Amino acid sequence: MSSATTDDVFQTFLELEKAAEFFDVRIDGVPIWERIRHPVYRDIKKELGVENEAHTSSTIKSKPKQYLHVLQSFVTSAVDKNPLLVTDKNFLTYGHARRKQLKDDLWWDIYFDPIYEELDVDFAYLEKQYQNGHLTPAKTDNIKYRDIIHSLARVWRKTGIDIPQFNATELDQIDYIEDQIEEEFKVKLDLTEQVRYKLEIRRPLHRLYQQMLRRIDPKLVLLVVSYGRETFIESCSEMDIPVAELQHGIIHPKHLGYTYPGTRDKITFPDYLLVWGDYWKTQATFPIPDDRVLTVGYPYLERSINQYESTSSQEQIVFISQGTIGEELSKFAVEVDRHSEIDHDIVYKLHPGEYDRWQDEYPWLVNANFEVIDGSEPPLYELFSESSVQVGVYSTAIYEGLAFDLETYVYDCAGPNVLEPLIEEGSAELIASVDELVAALGTEKNSFKSDYYFAPNATENVCDILERLADEGTPYQEDCY
Repeated sequence: MSSATTDDVFQTFLELEKAAEFFDVRIDGVPIWERIRHPVYRDIKKELGVENEAHTSSTIKSKPKQYLHVLQSFVTSAVDKNPLLVTDKNFLTYGHARRKQLKDDLWWDIYFDPIYEELDVDFAYLEKQYQNGHLTPAKTDNIKYRDIIHSLARVWRKTGIDIPQFNATELDQIDYIEDQIEEEFKVKLDLTEQVRYKLEIRRPLHRLYQQMLRRIDPKLVLLVVSYGRETFIESCSEMDIPVAELQHGIIHPKHLGYTYPGTRDKITFPDYLLVWGDYWKTQATFPIPDDRVLTVGYPYLERSINQYESTSSQEQIVFISQGTIGEELSKFAVEVDRHSEIDHDIVYKLHPGEYDRWQDEYPWLVNANFEVIDGSEPPLYELFSESSVQVGVYSTAIYEGLAFDLETYVYDCAGPNVLEPLIEEGSAELIASVDELVAALGTEKNSFKSDYYFAPNATENVCDILERLADEGTPYQEDCY
C-alpha cells in the first residue's frame, strides 16, 4: 500500500480480518486473533510508515544484564511486594505502571489513586514494570509487583513443562494470517514467534494468576488498560470474578483495543467499562452490551480543575506532544515561535515516552527559544491552568485542556483525525499552517460541553458503581447519574 494513510490502513485492516475470518482461528484452543490484533495493527502501521514510535522502548540487550535484571526483579517482588502472598481483599486493582509525580513528590496512578481513599473496602494493587522498574515512592497503598509472576512464568516456560506444541494445522493457520497480511499490505510480519510466545507464556501465567486470585478472593477486579492483559482477564472470568476497566485515554472508532464492529467479538474483554462521559459510549462498538458501558467521570481531572481554579492564565500557548507525531508538531512549534505576529509565550510539553529521546530525535528543539518540558514538573494541568491556548494533534490531553477552557487548535499533520468531533462541534479548530493559527487566534469558539465528555461528581460516581458491582445481587443503576 504505497502512500497509504492511517484511514486507508484501518479500513483495509477491518475488511481483511472479516473476509479472512481471523477471529475464527484457534491455536491451542485459544482464539488467537483477539490477542494479537492490536499489536499486529500497530506493527503494520509502523512498517507502512504511517505511525512513528509512540513510547521509548526499554530493553536489556546483553544476556548477563537480562538475567541479573530478572533476578533483582524476582527478589524485590518476592519479599514485601509479592502478590502471591496476599489474602482476602475485597478489590484487586491492576493499575497503570506509568505514574505521574505530583506536588507531594509521590508517584500517582492518576486513574486509581484519586478514588481509593474514598472506597470503604480492602484492596490489593498489582503493578507491572515501567521501563524496567517501578516509580517510587508510590502514592498507592498495598502495592504488589507483578514481576515475580512473570519471572516464574518465564522460568516455567523455559523448562518446557506443559507448554503447548503446535501441530501442522495450527502452524498453517498462523502462516495463513501472515500470508493474508503480506498480500494485502505488502508487509512481512513474523507472527509465528509472537503467537508461540503468547501461548507458551499463557499457561504458566494462567495458573499463577489463578493461584493469586484464589488467595485474594476479590469480589471485583478493577483494571486500567485491558488489551494486552487477556490472560489475566481470562483467569478472572474462569473464577467468576467480575472485571471492570477504567477509561485511561481517548476511545475512538479506530481504536482496535475497543472497536469490534459487526460480528467481531472479544472473549477476554472486561465485563464492564467505566467511561468518563456519555460521549465516549458512542465512540466504539464495544464487545460487551451497551448497558455495561457505564458513565462515571474522570476523578483525577475533576480534582485537578478544582485544585487550579484560582490560577490566573496568561498569553501562553502549550503544545501537547506525542511520540507518534512529535517530529511534525515540534517543527511546527518552532515555526510558530519564529512568526512575527505571535506574541504568546510558548511551552512545549513532551509526552513521558519522549523524555529520554527528544534531544536526539528533535534536535531543533534543543536551542529553541521556548521552554521544553521533559519531566513531571510542572504538571500538565498546571500548564493548562496558566495557559490560554493549546495546540495538539490527537492527544487525550486536548480534551482535558478544553475542560480547562483553553482555546484549542488541532494541527493537521496526521490525516483523518480522531478529534474530528471537536472540530465539527466548533470547540476546536483545525489548522495546517502558522498563518492559519495567527488568523484564528482569539476568535470565538463554541463552548466545550464539558459534562458530556467528563461527567461531574466523578469520584462519588466511581465509588458508588464499584461498590454496586462488587455487591452481588445489587444491580447498577446508571440513570441515577
